[in-house]
Amino acid sequence: MGGAIRAEVRKIFTTRLWWGLLLGLILVSGGVSALFASLVGTTVAGRNPASNPFLIMTEGTAQLIYAGGFVYNLTPLFPLALGVILITQEFRHQTISATFLARPRRVELLLAKVVAVVIIGVVYGIVHDLAAGGFGTLVLAIKGEPTFLGSSATWQTFAISLLTFVLWALLGFGFGLLVRNQLAAVFLALGIAFIAHIALSIVFSILNWTTPPKFLPDNLSVGMLVTHDPTGGAGGASPYFSLWVNAAVFLGYAVVLSGLGSWLLSRRDIS
Repeated sequence: MGGAIRAEVRKIFTTRLWWGLLLGLILVSGGVSALFASLVGTTVAGRNPASNPFLIMTEGTAQLIYAGGFVYNLTPLFPLALGVILITQEFRHQTISATFLARPRRVELLLAKVVAVVIIGVVYGIVHDLAAGGFGTLVLAIKGEPTFLGSSATWQTFAISLLTFVLWALLGFGFGLLVRNQLAAVFLALGIAFIAHIALSIVFSILNWTTPPKFLPDNLSVGMLVTHDPTGGAGGASPYFSLWVNAAVFLGYAVVLSGLGSWLLSRRDIS
């Protein structure tokens, strides 16, 4: 099992894919965090504390800044795409057959792939924290605003982001197992995660439904990362579940997709 895991991890890090997406992640995560940090203490988002989370710097505002890419639903697209591509490239280049022939025990091989996805997800999460934290704190320091790096809430966000990246990568991995055509899988996964999220959010808002939006994957992510109210209570009830409820639901999504995809592949003839 250990050899299979090492082989899968080596396979990931010997391609240009992982660092190509990583560069995009750094730019997006760092850029959005810097943008959010630049809004602190301004009235760009209004003068009402209930609608402007940047009016006064709080623990919640710090969490919002360091998780800014998730709030805009951009950061999750990188681990999602990575998870999809890591498995679909095996089908695209038809290397899956040789892989299974080399290691006939499919369950062991699929578990090794899952572990490799978890490892790369953690790596992406660490780089995201460095980018978001670095750019965000730099702008806050320039503005003379507190960075809240001494707050446990901030470090909770950094730690939970590692789990969030792993879950998004596993979600992509599971989706790629179900939709084996790489191009179709990538476009469908990103389309559902970004466009469908926006469309459903609009529909739920029009219908005045407050519970269904909480189950959308990106809202689950934000609910895991931003656990303190950025408005200091002025914004009313939280639009998210509690931290661990969000994590449990999201984990359920990832386990179902990855588990179903792995089970189907383990029973499918490979040619």
